Amino acid sequence: MAAPKVRFLTKIYHPNIDMLGRICLDNLKDKWSPALQIRTVLLSIQALLSAPNPDDPLSENIAKHWKSNEAEAVETAKEWTRLYASGA
Repeated sequence: MAAPKVRFLTKIYHPNIDMLGRICLDNLKDKWSPALQIRTVLLSIQALLSAPNPDDPLSENIAKHWKSNEAEAVETAKEWTRLYASGA
């Protein structure tokens, strides 16, 4: 009846995800309900990836970067994706 343990194994540059892959998402913490389905959890993660919240960060440095220069932070995130998630 507890929230599932969800984390990224691939490195990701995101203010709400730390270097260990842990995710700062209310559906996985205080807003968890056993009525939530895995589909809901995955949709919440997808939404978080599309719309980072640097005001509630898990990674302070990345959040500062996101706030000071969002365009550069997005480019860094794209580069990390190419480096760590592309499989190339």
